[in-house]
Amino acid sequence: MGQQTRNHSITGVAILAGAAMIAFAATQDWATEAVTLQAWVAGVAQHGALGFDLLPGPGTHYGDATPFLLGGAAVLGVSALLLFVTRVPVVGMLWRFMALATVVGLGAISVPAWGVVNNPASGLADPASSAQAGRLGTSVAQASGLLGVEPGRGLWLLTIGCATAGIGALIPALRGRTREPVESAPSGLRRSSMEMSPGWYPDQLDGGLVRFFDGVRWTRATRARDDEHLLFGPRSRSAHQPG
Repeated sequence: MGQQTRNHSITGVAILAGAAMIAFAATQDWATEAVTLQAWVAGVAQHGALGFDLLPGPGTHYGDATPFLLGGAAVLGVSALLLFVTRVPVVGMLWRFMALATVVGLGAISVPAWGVVNNPASGLADPASSAQAGRLGTSVAQASGLLGVEPGRGLWLLTIGCATAGIGALIPALRGRTREPVESAPSGLRRSSMEMSPGWYPDQLDGGLVRFFDGVRWTRATRARDDEHLLFGPRSRSAHQPG
């Protein structure tokens, strides 16, 4: 019985697209115009953007998440390439699981960033983190109504890339053609050097049988010899000659 194959091309394309977005996101800012104060606050100017080298972590400490983003994108890219060439169902599930686990890890990296975007004071509550975010005083940080943080291009790309790869990993594989097992003919059969058309020919191993030639190789199909069903003509007679 043949084995049903699987085609993971759609999943591979989605994961590869997500990996590309995540890799590009690592080079962009996760927050733009970070910690922008209202113009009427005297003596405080608008600050620049924050890259992923200053990403909020546990305890509002900042760390460099860029290597993790690039590493995760590389894992997703490898998973996508493996899915392109995989046809065995069980093996394909393994690459999908690897991609999903990577997406979950990368998604967890973006959670603190979105937390700061939605609540700027949470990233400035600790004086040490306040200094790295823009060296604002804690008194100003507590007045959260004066603060405004906008998500940068990198944070959007990271989020969309994770969503694309995650959804892609859940797309069912397409059923491929049934792969029939190739049964090799018994040893000792020789093919003629001249072209042979598909059909029944006298068996080289048993003169009382005929064997089917599929146009490429001898098969295991045999039956009792009946000269009325044999192929005649120059090309069929050449099959009797050793190759």
